[in-house]
Amino acid sequence: MENEPERKSKCMKANSIRTGAAVLCFFFGLVTLLAQDSQTVASVSFKQGKVWIPKDGNFVETTNAVTLPGAIWVNTNGVFTVNKGKERQLREGQTIDEDGMLISPDGSVVPVIDHLAMRAGRVQIVRDGESTGLSGEFAFPDGSRVSADGAIRTPDGRLRRMLDGQLLKLDGSSLQAIDTASLRDGKAVLYKDGGRVELRPNQVMAMSDGTRVSADGTVIRPDGARIALKEGEILKIPGVVPPRR
Repeated sequence: MENEPERKSKCMKANSIRTGAAVLCFFFGLVTLLAQDSQTVASVSFKQGKVWIPKDGNFVETTNAVTLPGAIWVNTNGVFTVNKGKERQLREGQTIDEDGMLISPDGSVVPVIDHLAMRAGRVQIVRDGESTGLSGEFAFPDGSRVSADGAIRTPDGRLRRMLDGQLLKLDGSSLQAIDTASLRDGKAVLYKDGGRVELRPNQVMAMSDGTRVSADGTVIRPDGARIALKEGEILKIPGVVPPRR
């Protein structure tokens, strides 16, 4: 037969377990509720430690977590996840746009989803924002395989190669690469095919889509439209066009 101290001890343990379970239920219920109630927005920007969203032609600070197309979830402190993956932290001045591209103040643009990227003749595999060189081969769902040097062999034996700057989703479909042009201290700086290029005085460089950028920040589009870059402005330009299959 139990004595009084033993009975009280068992009661206290049982109450503790019930309390702990209640707290966990409340916590997960709150997380679920926040996820369900999060507002869907076109883009987010992180400035001064706050997340800003577009509204009525302006940007306003969000006081609740928000979601973007592509299962991108962003908390008010700038922590975001993609498809419930690893948590990542937005840095000062970064933006995630409507296409799921992460734009940094230096002009670099990368997808937030997992993908393969061809950089300087080697394939990089990017998961949850962390990039590592591909070792061996990567198999796509259709049976195609890509090797570390960018050679893609299809199940029927055809061979093609990834181009520098080309992006692929992990299912093998193409991602539109984005190059940029910006003006830094009066000089044009490009991100082209995954690399940074600072134009020399009087230099003109042709981009993948036919846009031409001059060292003084003058941009001429393929249709002849002329743009004068402003200091710090980032102009997005379609990147490398993958070869047809």
